Amino acid sequence: MGDMGDMYRDMTEYKKTKRASNTQSSTDILTKTGIPFSSKNGGAHLIVGSGELVADFWPSTGKWIVRKGKEGRGVFKLIKLMNAGVKKIPEPDKRKLYSGNKPPWDK
Repeated sequence: MGDMGDMYRDMTEYKKTKRASNTQSSTDILTKTGIPFSSKNGGAHLIVGSGELVADFWPSTGKWIVRKGKEGRGVFKLIKLMNAGVKKIPEPDKRKLYSGNKPPWDK
């Protein structure tokens, strides 16, 4: 039983270190590319972009959500999207927004 506990503690410590490393490297990458962002909650949440194209980004996990509905993971994909501009953001999938068995537009 002691080995499992040690393994769990080691894994927990590794995850903390990895998230901290992700936060630092993602923030550095955004800074080097020149994309504007503001930091919230001590760098745990970044608001990336300005004007019409704004995304919430969590650098520790790489998750981002554009405030127009698109979401994804990875700082490089976020940078690519920000450089593409507003015109290329696809509309959100209506099927994901509907929680019932069959969407009303499919009847």
